[in-house]
Amino acid sequence: MNLNMFKHFFNKRFLLMGVFPKFFSQEEILVELEEMESLVNTYGGQVFALAVQKGERPSQATYLRSGKIQQANDSILKERIDIVVCKDYLKPGQMFTLEKIFNISNPDIQVWDKAFLILHIFDLHATSAAAKLQIKIASLKHMGPRLYGMGYILSDQGGGIGIKGIGETNTEIMRRHWRNEIYSLKNKIKDLEKKRQIMIDRRQKLGLKTVSIIGYTNSGKSTLFNQLSGKKNTVDDKLFVTLDSTSAKLFFTNSRENAILTDTIGFIRNLPPFLIDTFKSTLMESVHSDIILLLIDAADPDIYNKIQTVEKVAYELNLARDKMIYVFNKTDKSDNSKKDELCEKYKFYTPVFISALTGKGISELKRIIEEKLVKQTVRE
Repeated sequence: MNLNMFKHFFNKRFLLMGVFPKFFSQEEILVELEEMESLVNTYGGQVFALAVQKGERPSQATYLRSGKIQQANDSILKERIDIVVCKDYLKPGQMFTLEKIFNISNPDIQVWDKAFLILHIFDLHATSAAAKLQIKIASLKHMGPRLYGMGYILSDQGGGIGIKGIGETNTEIMRRHWRNEIYSLKNKIKDLEKKRQIMIDRRQKLGLKTVSIIGYTNSGKSTLFNQLSGKKNTVDDKLFVTLDSTSAKLFFTNSRENAILTDTIGFIRNLPPFLIDTFKSTLMESVHSDIILLLIDAADPDIYNKIQTVEKVAYELNLARDKMIYVFNKTDKSDNSKKDELCEKYKFYTPVFISALTGKGISELKRIIEEKLVKQTVRE
């Protein structure tokens, strides 16, 4: 399998689909749907319809319940929908069944889930060899079962009682090819990881300090990176613009010393573990950093949930809590009504309030980073 399957669906018409717990408010539902719409827009599509349902859990077979399935079919026909995308992870069987059902309204309909949409976006933004390999592995892990599952269809057609159908053989061939390709790609990633580790070890031997920026996607990481380093990397109001880790020098005027500053891929809620696991090699810079800036959009109404999302990923990566500084960005858009509350709640992480866009608070942030690095050097 290769990523030729990732044809770019610019200007395609999307229907968003989601099942939400009964206790969710309209506001909570809207927040998730708006994030999904941002993902669709980032990819170059446009949302024309919704299929939203409240329930204890999604249907095992079709995700949506029967009544909402019919409404979705009507919307697909009326709005000329090209792609249905689900806010949750879909099992291969669910995707196949939904495409079969929605095929009535559009014979060329495609059904994606959130992870598959993000993989398409990753494919748009990947530039380095490492990122491209990671995307291939992630796509194989996510879509592989669906692809080799096609063999079961052939088995139904060619098999019978006491007969080993040709489809059964095809399925095993697909599975073996799938496993071998993942194994080969992982070996290539390991080679790149070794080179990255050698570079990290060399920096540590030379006594170079490192600072990494992590955060929810679209929190302003690239803008802060540019402010601190003086670089002019791409900044766009879209999700996952930064996919590869990028490094530059961070100069401190007081000590006249340099540190290495790294910008990393953004995080997002409700991602399957395989996507986080796939990009761990890209996040190695953060794991080995002396200081970790956890960047947060202070103007985001969903601020606490997004902090929890990033904290969860940071925990999975085993990032050291005592190296973290919580940086609350976009104060130019925030009314700062939560400032005292945020300072108290996250006081362990030396909260700093800035605007990466205007430069407000950047000098204070650099001072705090420098002080922490000096204290670390003294302890060592």
